[in-house]
Amino acid sequence: MLRAVLASFLVLALGLACDSGPPGPAHVRFAHFVPDAPALDFCLKPEGVAAFGSPFVGGAGMSYPSMSARTDLDAGTYSIRLVPGGATSCATSLNGLGDITGLNLDGDGTPTLALIGRLTGTGTPALTMQAYNDRTSPTPSGGVSLRGINVAPGSNPQDVGVVSASLFQTFATGVGYQSASGYQTISITPNATNVQANLAARDSTSQAVWASGVFNNVSDTGVYTLYVIGIPGQSSVQRPSLLLCSDNSLSCAQSP
Repeated sequence: MLRAVLASFLVLALGLACDSGPPGPAHVRFAHFVPDAPALDFCLKPEGVAAFGSPFVGGAGMSYPSMSARTDLDAGTYSIRLVPGGATSCATSLNGLGDITGLNLDGDGTPTLALIGRLTGTGTPALTMQAYNDRTSPTPSGGVSLRGINVAPGSNPQDVGVVSASLFQTFATGVGYQSASGYQTISITPNATNVQANLAARDSTSQAVWASGVFNNVSDTGVYTLYVIGIPGQSSVQRPSLLLCSDNSLSCAQSP
């Protein structure tokens, strides 16, 4: 009896020891979703560290709208400084902006850290960094997972859906600015690749279409986020638009 009790105790102790290890790094990517901002880069500094490191992306930085590749960062609290695209150091911030502080990264997560807002004008001109936790495990064959995220400053809550035979089939309702819907599974032919998807977003109150587009980068078992981007009433680069990005690869497409 004593031997059995000791054996059970050892199994429990080993189990607790395995569960109490430190979390792994966060698998992070950055997104530039500020429609009226130039190319920029991100500098990071863990809490308690005196100086920022080198610009995160390097080269020419990131233009709107775009997303970086993922990299591993230790769990913890960070400050972020925005610098002009092409900067080789973190000494001077973009437009003299202050640092973004208190960004918490959980270990083992796969967040997209999205810079959203506006630099100038009316309609939510302030900048903020919003973390959206991505799903990187594939969807079971025969479907794709889709969610909607509204990062369009000054926009009303948006309904996001699939357009089929002129019918709007909603998969996310009333997604407010800075908010994300849950994932919904949409049926697709098993083993299909490069499937055409007609997607749209519309104002939840007026039902006016924000933007609609045709996307050809959808594949079976994929996981995707449809970002609602742009500024109401603007044209050209800042126009209301949609950006469809894979959660588990560096693949984005914009329309219109």
